Amino acid sequence: MNNHDLLIEKLGRDMQPVKPPRPTYWRVLMWLLLALPCGIAASFLVQRTLTDWSQPGAMRALIQLALAFVLGLFAIRNAFNMSIPGRRSVSWKVLLPLGLLWLGLSLSSIPHAIVETHDNDSTRCFTFLLVVSTPMMVLMIASLRKTRALHPVRSLAMAGLGISCMAVTMLAFCHPVHLHPMDFVMHLAAIAVIIVLTVLLGRRWVRLG
Repeated sequence: MNNHDLLIEKLGRDMQPVKPPRPTYWRVLMWLLLALPCGIAASFLVQRTLTDWSQPGAMRALIQLALAFVLGLFAIRNAFNMSIPGRRSVSWKVLLPLGLLWLGLSLSSIPHAIVETHDNDSTRCFTFLLVVSTPMMVLMIASLRKTRALHPVRSLAMAGLGISCMAVTMLAFCHPVHLHPMDFVMHLAAIAVIIVLTVLLGRRWVRLG
């Protein structure tokens, strides 16, 4: 076609306005309102007992719960921001101290645990974290798919961290306030698996921008 102006005019008529993505805080809020109820519903599929908050050390467990939730909130926000060029993410200098503080509190609760055979309970912790995180993974991948990502793997890894933190938050409501060493190991293993699964499952659907 030699008439470039006609081609440009034709293409211009066919173009549709691009709908900008919603603000990050709105996307995070909508995800939380959908994901947390789904995770709670999924938790009924796993054998669990409610936490006894009257036990000594309950305050430390509450602080761990709050830290996990805040860390997950920041990670989810980062995952959404990373998917849009020009959006600012929370620095790792904020995330790292929160994560280290959560790890430190977890380690400090281990010496107070009752020494007993605990393998079955630890396996249930691992299963619980994976089960409640599954619907949250699906919702996160669907949410990130709405916008192309400059760094899809990084966005998905950050999303996986956020999802695992939310799953740990839910676990705090049905777990002894003191940790057995095997519990701690299984919690860390589940967090790693959730992050890897989020990346592997999401790479097919979250496209490069």
